[in-house]
Amino acid sequence: MEGQPAVSCICPTYGRFEVLEEAIYSFLQQDYAGQKELIVLNDYTAQTLEFDHPEVRVINCPIRFRTLGEKMNATVALASHSLLFVWDDDDIYLPHRLRFSVEHFDPQQGYFRPDKAWFWQDSKLYGPENRSLFPAGSCWSRMLFDGVRGYVADGNGFDQIFEEELSHRYPGCTQSYTIRPEDIYYIYRWNGTGSYHGSAYGSYTKAGENLGHEQAGLFVQQQAMRGEIRLGHIPLQPHWNTDYRQLVNSHRATLGESQA
Repeated sequence: MEGQPAVSCICPTYGRFEVLEEAIYSFLQQDYAGQKELIVLNDYTAQTLEFDHPEVRVINCPIRFRTLGEKMNATVALASHSLLFVWDDDDIYLPHRLRFSVEHFDPQQGYFRPDKAWFWQDSKLYGPENRSLFPAGSCWSRMLFDGVRGYVADGNGFDQIFEEELSHRYPGCTQSYTIRPEDIYYIYRWNGTGSYHGSAYGSYTKAGENLGHEQAGLFVQQQAMRGEIRLGHIPLQPHWNTDYRQLVNSHRATLGESQA
């Protein structure tokens, strides 16, 4: 893609500001020279999040959204720009993510998603994982988003349904990009963050189940009752708990040695 278009990153969050701080830091470390913004939408009413930065907007909603799909749609509605990046609050994005994605984004296709990611579990890195579904590493144009009327109002699997609807409306647009290991920017985190993981609550089977909504709410509620999470006003302090760039480099070096 020619030029450096303005981009918006959408980051819904609920009851886990510690991992959110790492996600925000991932955004702040981006080496993209174009205009960018991160929209953080928090609907855990027991926490009021705050972070003052010209490229980051934190919105605290006074009520919880009924479904994650609707929450994602609201976050997109708050975004200023027409090239949108999914920015999960519990995953890690390396500093070249925006730049690399824009460089390889085809406006005619309108959608970009690599076919591989690193897999993080209990502080260890694995992969690269070659999967067909890594929606949280994608970006797309608002035109495509509007063309399928956004995300379905449902829980787990809403993003997979979004891709299916895009492929039906715009055949071929969700074809994944074959990325080299040295270019992988997405670290998909599983166990070990100290928080819940939505995908662990089941896979989408039929409309209206809203999987993950009640389970995530109960998990956070129990943490709060045990005094394991802070409540009230929380000034965010973005940082990484580890140097993920070095973690990837060390892992790649180990892969090279094993292959040799």
